[in-house]
Amino acid sequence: MKEEIKFPAKIIREATNSFMRFWAEMQQSEMLISYLDVGNKFIVENKEEARKNFLAIYDHAANPDEAKNILRNKSDAFLDIEYYNIPLSSMIYVKSIDNFITYFKEILSEIVLVKPQILKSQESESLEFILSYDSINELVNAIATKKIEELFYKGIEDIEKFFKSRLGITIFETKDQKDNLNLLIKQRNITVHNRRKISKEFAKQFPDLDNKVGEYLNFDFQYVNGVNLYLYNFLAQKDEEISNKFKLEKVKINYR
Repeated sequence: MKEEIKFPAKIIREATNSFMRFWAEMQQSEMLISYLDVGNKFIVENKEEARKNFLAIYDHAANPDEAKNILRNKSDAFLDIEYYNIPLSSMIYVKSIDNFITYFKEILSEIVLVKPQILKSQESESLEFILSYDSINELVNAIATKKIEELFYKGIEDIEKFFKSRLGITIFETKDQKDNLNLLIKQRNITVHNRRKISKEFAKQFPDLDNKVGEYLNFDFQYVNGVNLYLYNFLAQKDEEISNKFKLEKVKINYR
């Protein structure tokens, strides 16, 4: 993948299909944040009209007058984007990390199609599992997805080891990269499974959070934007390395 550097995001000229799908998902998340920002500005500039439309949503409530009276006193808060910052940014954050993980599932499937022997192991699949797919490509994709899901469930070290031993690919160039990605993935897990509440087990992995047990991770749109940019730049570089090594099909990108 040839590229030009334009701070802060890499400008890419071609990429694998897996990266293009990752990029499309990331752009959608970024545009959602922009959409919310634009919408909030219109609400601020047209507060009374916005309040009227907001309350009109409850015209069909069981007791619309009572519902509107309750909401009317809090309508300013409900019409402020800050009220939704943490829950919405948390949702977008989880989507971003899932998108990142899915890239590895899909790129592994692309690699397996050109080099299926990398999945050779002592493990076996049931005949029922094998016969549930209509083509060898579907089966290969399913096995690749299953392997990546197992790896990401185990932890960052297993992912790193698999890509190094089976593919000859070093995922993390520095310890900082490894630590950053490990934190991002674990934050996603605690957001999904513990409502962002910092547990003792989570804090043990990240000593800086020892005094934060019981508190909550609080994301915002600016943080999610930064995470998206970090993941994009990380995968843009890794996609180049992987696609060149295995001679994967690439899609040319025209910015005009």
